Amino acid sequence: MSGLIGVQLTSVDSTAQFAEGLIDQHYDGKVYKYVKVRNETATVAGEAGDVVGYLGSPSATESNTVVTDNTDAATKPVGAGVYSLMLLVSSDSYFCWCRSRPFTAIRSSGSPADGDALFLSTTDKTLTLATAADDPVCAYAIDDSADKCMAAFAF
Repeated sequence: MSGLIGVQLTSVDSTAQFAEGLIDQHYDGKVYKYVKVRNETATVAGEAGDVVGYLGSPSATESNTVVTDNTDAATKPVGAGVYSLMLLVSSDSYFCWCRSRPFTAIRSSGSPADGDALFLSTTDKTLTLATAADDPVCAYAIDDSADKCMAAFAF
């Protein structure tokens, strides 16, 4: 059940069905954001559990645009959320719901220990150990051996 009428979390649309950036909180506490997915440098298909980042150089109308190919994100990518469905990429841009919190099963790299801070890696669809003070942290490892973390992505 959703807080909004007409939300279908598994839909992928070629045109916006809701306002970009719209937030929807479900009865179970899960929060989703309606985003535009844009493929610029390369077309990288996404699947459930893949981490996406915000577009690195957004125009004034692209503040809710996410990328699966981290080449299109900032030098230190800012995590936007995770896909909750398989995305079969068929165009340069499309719209879908991206889960922003909470989330507990994502791939990580950089050998984080339980409790370590994570941020979006330059490797597509992956979080990595945050080691610098200016790393844009978006999650913490809960059980790294099982690739589980708790994330709270930026809106």
